[in-house]
Amino acid sequence: MLKLIACILMFIDHFGYGILHNYMIAHAMDILPDDYKMLNTAYTICRGVGRLAFPIFCFFLVEGFTRTRSVVKYIGRLAVFAVLSEIPFDLGLYGVPFRWEHQNVILTFLIALIMLVVIKYLENNIWGLSSSLIYFTCVCAVIAFADVAFLLNTDYSWKCMLITAVLYFARGTGAFKYLAGAAATCWEKYGPLSFLLLYFYDPEVRPKYKYAFYLFYPLHLAAIYLLAKFII
Repeated sequence: MLKLIACILMFIDHFGYGILHNYMIAHAMDILPDDYKMLNTAYTICRGVGRLAFPIFCFFLVEGFTRTRSVVKYIGRLAVFAVLSEIPFDLGLYGVPFRWEHQNVILTFLIALIMLVVIKYLENNIWGLSSSLIYFTCVCAVIAFADVAFLLNTDYSWKCMLITAVLYFARGTGAFKYLAGAAATCWEKYGPLSFLLLYFYDPEVRPKYKYAFYLFYPLHLAAIYLLAKFII
């Protein structure tokens, strides 16, 4: 249910940008001032509401990593859907098949997942390092992967690395992890509200329709692109 809510929120967010924002840009000289104000208000609401989706997906990325039976398969799934989603992402938000200035969020999640693999490897302390040095190397790893996401211009880039790392380090702390996640999301106006929803997460519920949620991302972006073709 939480994933379904996140998907709906994400659709609202992308509708606001892919339809409303692009419509206002394309018809800026033709829209009456009152109509433009109304459209801009609707756009602001869509984007504000949509901000609640991203922290939820970050939360489940960490949950998936700590619970998966095969992290290699998990990485493989994200890699496949990162590739499949790039063209729909560019079409849905920018109306072009390729736009190298901005990459889709599944690629960001792929980078974050690999970061978690590295952090877990460091935590195993195979070199017999002191605790302080282990923490330092983990922080360096987070910074390094944040730089990678930033340089690749992925959606949410370094912010995803920050939230994912905080949620991972705060795992097993009970309700505190929700407070930590909210604090890590405070750069987003409404983002911390996501953790009010996540507080009701039941870890005992087995995930269902796993691939449906993966497919939703490219499919809803393709739908937004087709809708924009009729409206814009």
